[in-house]
Amino acid sequence: MTGDSDVTIEFKGRHDHITERMQAHAARKLARLARFQDRLVRIEVVADHAHKNPEVELIVHQRRGAPLVAKDRGTSFSATIDLLVDKMEAQLRKLKDKRKDHKVQNGKELRSGARGAAGTGRRRGGDDEETYEQAVRRTLRG
Repeated sequence: MTGDSDVTIEFKGRHDHITERMQAHAARKLARLARFQDRLVRIEVVADHAHKNPEVELIVHQRRGAPLVAKDRGTSFSATIDLLVDKMEAQLRKLKDKRKDHKVQNGKELRSGARGAAGTGRRRGGDDEETYEQAVRRTLRG
């Protein structure tokens, strides 16, 4: 899209403060999600008890659709962020594949080949199988 489409990262701490060092580490790891930047608007990092057995939640807001959420508890904030970034990357990749897979590979060629083969009564591959039109004609003739 355009160069001004930056992803905003928000940090929220529950019952604890997220230090600048923790924020810098999380921002560095969340930069991996930049390849999906055309869809992302905002990323929220919500940490509960950030310094001891943190429960971290990663919420990714998209331009369209419901936000994606990944949540986990770990022994340290940095290890939990690393795990959550991997989880979120997998979710985004799956969503992208789902959007992309609805198209038929070489669909234009298949459609043009089907039109050209319809007049001959044979399929594109030259198989001797009966087409739908041939079956209808055969049943109508008797």
